[in-house]
Amino acid sequence: MHEFSVTQSLIELCEQEAKKNDLKKVYRIHLRLGKFTGFSSESIKFYFNYLKPETRCQDAEITFEEIPIKVQCRACKKTSTIEEPIMLCPECGGTDIEIISGREFYVDSIEGE
Repeated sequence: MHEFSVTQSLIELCEQEAKKNDLKKVYRIHLRLGKFTGFSSESIKFYFNYLKPETRCQDAEITFEEIPIKVQCRACKKTSTIEEPIMLCPECGGTDIEIISGREFYVDSIEGE
């Protein structure tokens, strides 16, 4: 259900940016979504379609670029891409790892006229 409030904030942000840039209508929003966030792109898309009527985003499509989870082990110094947020180094099994990417969630671009 976190996706609902995140999507509300997304539409508010797009409305503000459209107004600030004299856009009467937004037709594409591109998001970068880290896999570690736990957000579902399908849920965001669903709520976006539910919330966008009667906004500058009403005709907009939303696209996503998924950012993989990358970690670096402080013990063996290896950098790895992992599928699930299991905090173990896939190389040595160490638990002292740093998350390098996968927590991103931001608007990469808004297109409109």
